[in-house]
Amino acid sequence: MVEDFLKKLNKCEFNLRQVKKQTKDRLISMAYDEIILDIKKDKRYLSALLAISYDKTSEIAWRAIHLAGKAIGQMAIDELVEARGQIQRLIWNATDESGTIPWTVPEIMGEAIRENPKPFEDIVPIIIGYSHSETEDNIFLAGVLYALGRIGEAHPQYISDYIGVIVKEGLLHRDPEVAANAVLAAKRLKMTDVDLGPVRQRTEIVKVYYDDKLMTLTLKQLVENG
Repeated sequence: MVEDFLKKLNKCEFNLRQVKKQTKDRLISMAYDEIILDIKKDKRYLSALLAISYDKTSEIAWRAIHLAGKAIGQMAIDELVEARGQIQRLIWNATDESGTIPWTVPEIMGEAIRENPKPFEDIVPIIIGYSHSETEDNIFLAGVLYALGRIGEAHPQYISDYIGVIVKEGLLHRDPEVAANAVLAAKRLKMTDVDLGPVRQRTEIVKVYYDDKLMTLTLKQLVENG
């Protein structure tokens, strides 16, 4: 009986590796529609996307972030309970109790809302809430700015004056990744009342995902190339 259990376990692990490899290969070849179809047949393909999404220094990870959110957004059309369950799991992953490293939770939820906002209107305040921290070292802040910019670009009705305050504070943040994503958010939200002067003086190198490309450039170049 133990041997049968171990055989089934090993087979399951092998199948999961296959799912992840196939998903990664399709991300590389940009076969996004095929991945969406895979997810409709087997939710493990969504889990594979989430697993691939953690490394934000990789363009493949960013493709996974966008596609995972898009898949959850589309899922809500016919499988609302399942889609809401996926969002709840992301929220759980962002808690200390989960024991996971939730680097990309705000970005994925932001993409789901951008794709299909109505079923997730109550999630926007949760994303905003991740911008609050008792310390300046907030692992979510850059992702929050990215998500709010993406949501507001497509659905400006969800953008409040308070979000503008978060963006303006982000522009002055000492973390270059936070400042970079604040610049992107300001561009996407078409904010005209921001002072980009301080960011224009900064020469730290950052990686940003913009126009479906992962770019490496200085903060100064990010401001001037926009």
